Amino acid sequence: MNINALSHTHDPEESRIAAINLSGHATERVMHAVVDILDQQGPMTPAELEHHYFQHQQVNDWPQVAFYSIHRRVSQLKKHVGCLIAVGRKDGAQLLNLADNPRQAHVDISDYFRKDAA
Repeated sequence: MNINALSHTHDPEESRIAAINLSGHATERVMHAVVDILDQQGPMTPAELEHHYFQHQQVNDWPQVAFYSIHRRVSQLKKHVGCLIAVGRKDGAQLLNLADNPRQAHVDISDYFRKDAA
């Protein structure tokens, strides 16, 4: 697994360690959860997505992740997977939504992880 895809070059060491400990499967599940949240709730800021994720994590059996991890996965979904787009601003932050339909977003995420594993 390419751990650099899970953390940023300028992240603190603890973020890199957390990225190593978060399996690729768990990271993929988090990304699928973000797509489901946006599909159900509509456009949200990264902070709103993170809040919603942690508020509904246990009920939905989503992976346990470190604080700010959702922000990082959202960034990865936008910049590397290409399934999120900015649709405006809210409270000074980007308002994000799905770039395509949810089914295609899920396919894009799965393809991204298959490509990374190869």
